[in-house]
Amino acid sequence: MTPFPVSARRRIAAFAAALLAVAFSFGCSRKLPIDEGRLVIGLPGTPVNIDPRVATDAYGEQILQMTHASLVRRDAAGNPVPDLAEGWTTPDPLTFVFRLRAGLRFQDGRPLTSRDVRYTFAWILDPANRSPHRAVYRYLSAIETPDERTVVFRLSEPFAPFLSTMERGIVPEGSPARGYAPPVGAGPYRIDDVSPDGEAVLSAFEGYYGGAPAIRSVTVKFLPDGNIRFLELKAGSVNFCLNGVDPDALPAVAQTRRLVVEECPGGNVSYLGFNLRDRALADVRVRRAIAMAIDRETIVRTIWKGHADIVESILPPGSWALDADIPAVRYNPGKAKRLLDQAGYRDPDGDGPFPRLRLTYKTSQNEVRRNVATVIQEQLRQVGIAVEIQSLEWGTFFSDVKKGNFQMYGLTWVGIADPDIYYHAYHSKSVPPEGANRGGYANPDVDRLAESARREPSKARRREMYREVQRILARDLPVLPLWAGRNLLVRDRRLLGFVLTPDESYAAVRAMRIAPPARGPGQGTSR
Repeated sequence: MTPFPVSARRRIAAFAAALLAVAFSFGCSRKLPIDEGRLVIGLPGTPVNIDPRVATDAYGEQILQMTHASLVRRDAAGNPVPDLAEGWTTPDPLTFVFRLRAGLRFQDGRPLTSRDVRYTFAWILDPANRSPHRAVYRYLSAIETPDERTVVFRLSEPFAPFLSTMERGIVPEGSPARGYAPPVGAGPYRIDDVSPDGEAVLSAFEGYYGGAPAIRSVTVKFLPDGNIRFLELKAGSVNFCLNGVDPDALPAVAQTRRLVVEECPGGNVSYLGFNLRDRALADVRVRRAIAMAIDRETIVRTIWKGHADIVESILPPGSWALDADIPAVRYNPGKAKRLLDQAGYRDPDGDGPFPRLRLTYKTSQNEVRRNVATVIQEQLRQVGIAVEIQSLEWGTFFSDVKKGNFQMYGLTWVGIADPDIYYHAYHSKSVPPEGANRGGYANPDVDRLAESARREPSKARRREMYREVQRILARDLPVLPLWAGRNLLVRDRRLLGFVLTPDESYAAVRAMRIAPPARGPGQGTSR
């Protein structure tokens, strides 16, 4: 008999444990983690890396929001505000001077000084370290540290989104990159232990400049399986899950008195990516045919149960640079077939079994993402495109996307802070590892506009440049923007103080607290 792979055995064991936990919770009274003062987060995937200098996936970034501090952070509206820096000045367009707060320390007790800030960014800029963020800081010409609390960044040219790039966790001078083991940080929680395909155990940092968090212990469970996340929430072994409960399961969650569901507009945009190096997908007529064959409204209604909004741009709804007048891609399978005919992909046998062309679609093992892929597969089949779905473990899937090893893939942009994303994702020089132009798109007009917009100090003029970029991309369709999912938080009702933000940030975990259990005559602990 062929044995199960280790990952499969772990999933089966975790599923069995979750089932036992549910049965046990109904069969007898027991203490839940929340009764012990512990926050247990169910993360819908496993982070690829937890080092602020190299992490690029959403799961790693979300843990870093709890464990590492930056010169600046974003408030609930997405504006840059002081974090480790108490403030900054810009004596001229090429100079930014940050003043660090007094008495800063890392979680191991070492003082945090300007040298650590310089080291963090110098490490990223060193080509030998191959940081995927290096291209973001190519405009830095010098980093000076005139004293322990002052850092001076000198730019080679004006760079409008500079402050948004300073949201980068600072690590101690001399910190090596150690694979999955994260370097020490200065955020509200320290990482005591972390294991791939397992969990991260965090504890409150007493020396955090903003004061130690009220919740002293946090466990982040890596739970890619939606059924297990649901069962653990129902059992109480997980008490906090952000965008990790399938829409189909929300009514059942709402029936659990111990749990509450919160919803807010989302700023994370899902999209379908194309490999423009592929012979078929290099033809814009094929890409547009695919776009017109996908009924996004039906997918939002049936799979997302209405908890998403159709978009025509990768900029999140509410972005100051969003062009609200981009022509919508309408569902039109008849026109999709005609475009495929024009591109030379005629139907070989009418209603017979042979397709016009065959493509692969890569996605993660997230259940909702797989369901979306299955519906898209069927919708494309109806216009003559046969799609093979490849559902991969998150690390493998994301690695393939970064390597350009795909024809089509589905992903979500999380936490876009500035429209400079258009340089990072669509400039011809931003192919990995220099950026996120994974499909190999190249357009000289987009290059010119993206370069000019990042040097332009006027927000109004930047907006016009980005509006033009969006219109070009809507014509060329290097990716198909799909929808912006609304943020859905399922939490134990005793967990208070977390503020949902459009960018799905976990930074507000530090402000959470646990309310005492509600008691009445003859009542025990609330479950």
